[in-house]
Amino acid sequence: MSIVIPVIAAASTGLAGGFLLRPALDRVLRRRPSLRSFRRELTGPRPGLAFYVIPPGLGDTDEIVAELTAGRRPRLCLIGRLCGPLPYDEGVVHDNVLQRGALWVARGLLMFDPRGDAEMSVLEAPYGVDAREPMRTEAGRQVLTLDLGDGVLVFEPAPDTDLEHAWSRIRSVLEETTP
Repeated sequence: MSIVIPVIAAASTGLAGGFLLRPALDRVLRRRPSLRSFRRELTGPRPGLAFYVIPPGLGDTDEIVAELTAGRRPRLCLIGRLCGPLPYDEGVVHDNVLQRGALWVARGLLMFDPRGDAEMSVLEAPYGVDAREPMRTEAGRQVLTLDLGDGVLVFEPAPDTDLEHAWSRIRSVLEETTP
């Protein structure tokens, strides 16, 4: 009987400690899914072109951007609206599909970080992308149209930014050769 009481006390202490330490241990050991699992290869004109759609609950945006850029610091940020990929035969871009946010551009990488709890879109384009004839929104405004090979990605810069100027800035950062 003398050994039973210490065994019960030790078991209850261990059980209570397990309940208290489990949340902290779960946070440390919890692994988020690899960003590569969100990658979709595109059958575009250039090899290596890939598109990611990253769900909002995956983690901190800054950490995701740091992991994806792998030392390629974003050099350009444009505010505007983006959507895609859309099919080639889409005649008009509907205003309700365009999401507001920031388009970050690094060498070989376009990242669109939307406002609020929406999916983050990332285009990995180590050899650049081609611009197609600009599509139009329902209101008749032209949008930058990027050819992905199996669809298009459209970006409407803020009204104070010229479309041609935005495209030349995006292309220069995407295709820069110095790290």
